[in-house]
Amino acid sequence: MPFLTLFTPKEAVRIVKNGERTIPMRHKQIVGFHAHPSLNFLLDWGLTLVSEKIRKRVTVLASLDDAHQHIDKHCLPKEYGGDIPLEDMIKSWIQELRGLQEQILSHDKMEVQLALFSEQARVGAVSSLKNGLFPNGCSDGPIVGSFRKLEVD
Repeated sequence: MPFLTLFTPKEAVRIVKNGERTIPMRHKQIVGFHAHPSLNFLLDWGLTLVSEKIRKRVTVLASLDDAHQHIDKHCLPKEYGGDIPLEDMIKSWIQELRGLQEQILSHDKMEVQLALFSEQARVGAVSSLKNGLFPNGCSDGPIVGSFRKLEVD
């Protein structure tokens, strides 16, 4: 809860709106359970800011029994009704991450060319998402085409 005081309501709206429109992956389903009751209030408010399509994909459950109806038990640790102990799942995840360590660390070398974006986009204004990626309708930047329908020459 102390983290919630880090953001003003205006900043929180920007985070939610920008997050929805700029995340590079499309989640088919997001299921959360055992959320603190005070967090449920914030989740409900945050969901009012996202599109209906995303809102329908988010489910916040009150109990573990409800979670078993939405999540395959084989994906859960033994402590939550699954088959594999949590400790073994953690070890497996760490091993997988170590195998991808070089690729993950290479992401730190990426840079954003801020000169390509308008001042509104640099400060995270939600309205800048509606105006397109580049200022003044310029489309000769490095990103061309659509990510949803990739066009290859």
